Amino acid sequence: MHLQGVFVKNFRLVALGLIFVVAVLLHIGFANEVLKEERTLDSGVKVPVSAHDVWQAYADGVDDVALGAPFRQYGMRTNVGGKEFRSTLVEFPFGSSAAVDSVEADSAGNGGVGSDSAATDVEEGAGVESAQNVAGAKPAQVAVGAKPVRGIILYVHGYNDYFFQKEMAQKADSAGYAFFAIDLHYCGRSFAPGDRRGDLRNMREFFPELDFAVELARVITKERAGHAHSLPLVLIGHSQGGLLVSFYAESRPAEKFAALVLNSPFFDFNFNWLVRNVAIPVVSELAIYLPDFSIGSSGNPNYAYAINRERYGEWQYNTEWKSEERPEQFLGWIRGVYRAQLELHKGFHINSPVLVLHGDCSEDDDEWSYDQMHCDGVLDVEHIEMWAPKVGTKVTTETVAGGLHDLYLSRKDVRDEAYAKTFNFIDESLRGLERADD
Repeated sequence: MHLQGVFVKNFRLVALGLIFVVAVLLHIGFANEVLKEERTLDSGVKVPVSAHDVWQAYADGVDDVALGAPFRQYGMRTNVGGKEFRSTLVEFPFGSSAAVDSVEADSAGNGGVGSDSAATDVEEGAGVESAQNVAGAKPAQVAVGAKPVRGIILYVHGYNDYFFQKEMAQKADSAGYAFFAIDLHYCGRSFAPGDRRGDLRNMREFFPELDFAVELARVITKERAGHAHSLPLVLIGHSQGGLLVSFYAESRPAEKFAALVLNSPFFDFNFNWLVRNVAIPVVSELAIYLPDFSIGSSGNPNYAYAINRERYGEWQYNTEWKSEERPEQFLGWIRGVYRAQLELHKGFHINSPVLVLHGDCSEDDDEWSYDQMHCDGVLDVEHIEMWAPKVGTKVTTETVAGGLHDLYLSRKDVRDEAYAKTFNFIDESLRGLERADD
C-alpha cells in the first residue's frame, strides 16, 4: 500500500512535469510564430510610396483644424498587415515665420546644403504626376523674402500627445528648415471615434506612415523651394516618438538621415529594476495571448498640471487629444513598446549624428509639488542617459537643467537652451555633410 502511494505520487509529479514541458514547448513555438509575424510587418526594406497617393494627399491638403493658417494638414492612409491606418502630416509653410529670439537667424551656411541622402522613392518623371496634374493641387510658393531652405525637419510626437507646438515650427523656419510634424494613427488629428487613442501593437506598424510622411514632406518642399530631393532630412522625436524615430532610422539605413534629435526618449519604463527586468518581460509574454486585455490608465496627472496653462503651465492644447489622465492601456501596448526597447538595448547601428536631450532630475511622486515644474515627471533621466549610447555610432548626450519631460515645453529660459542645443547640433551635422561632399 505504501509503495502504491509513492508510485501514484511520483506519477503525478512526472505527469505535471510533462504537462509543464509540453506547455513551455507550445508557448515557445507559438511565441516564435508571433515574433515572425511581428517582424514581417516591416522587412527593413522601404516599400516605395505610391506617387499617386502622395500627390493626392498634397492636393487634398487644407488649413490645419487645430492651429489654423498658415499651418496646413494632409491626410495619409497606409495599410499594415491588411489593416488600414489614418495619419496626418502637418506643415508650417516654409518662410511663414518672423525671426525668433533664441534662434540665430543669421547662422553661418544658410545656403542649401547638399546631402548624400538616398533619393526619394517618388521622383518626377515617367508615370508620376506633378502638382498641376492632380485635381485641386495648387503649387505653393515660398514666402516673399524667405531665405533659401537648408533642409527638412520631421517631428514625431510622444504617447498621449499630438503636434501643437507652434513655437517649434517657427524656430525651425527661422533657422532655415522646412518644418513638418506627423500625428500618428490613433493620435491627435488622426484620432476618430471608436479608435483606441494612442494604442499600438508593434512599433513597426508606424513605419509605412513615416515613409509616407517623409516622401510627402519632400514633395511639398520641392513644390515650394524647387530642390527638395537634394535637401538633408532631420528627424526629431519626443518620448515614445524618440524611441520610434530611433527604431525607424535603424530600419531605414538607406535614407541616411542628416541627424536625429531625441527629446527625453522613452528608452525604458520608469519602474524599479525588478519590474523592468522581470515583470515587464512576463507581461510582454502574456500579451501574446491577451493583447487586448485592459490595464486601465497608469500614471498621475502631475506632468499635465506642469504644462497646461489652466493649471500651473503656460500651454494651451486639446485635452481630448492630450489628456491629463493617460488613455486606456492594453497588454499589447506594453509588449509593442517593450519589444522596441529590447531591440534598442541590444544596440542599434545608426550612422547619422544623434543628439539625446534630457532633463537633470526626475520626479514621479503621486502628490503634486513644485519639483514637477523643473524635473521630468514621466521618465527616469538616468535610464535615458544609460541607454543613449546604444542608439548608434555618433551619439551626443546633453543635459538641460530644469527641463520638463518635453524640454520644448519647459519655462522659457530652459526651452531656449534646449532649442539652441537642438539647432546648433543640426547646423553642425549639416556642415559635416557639406564638408564630406567637398
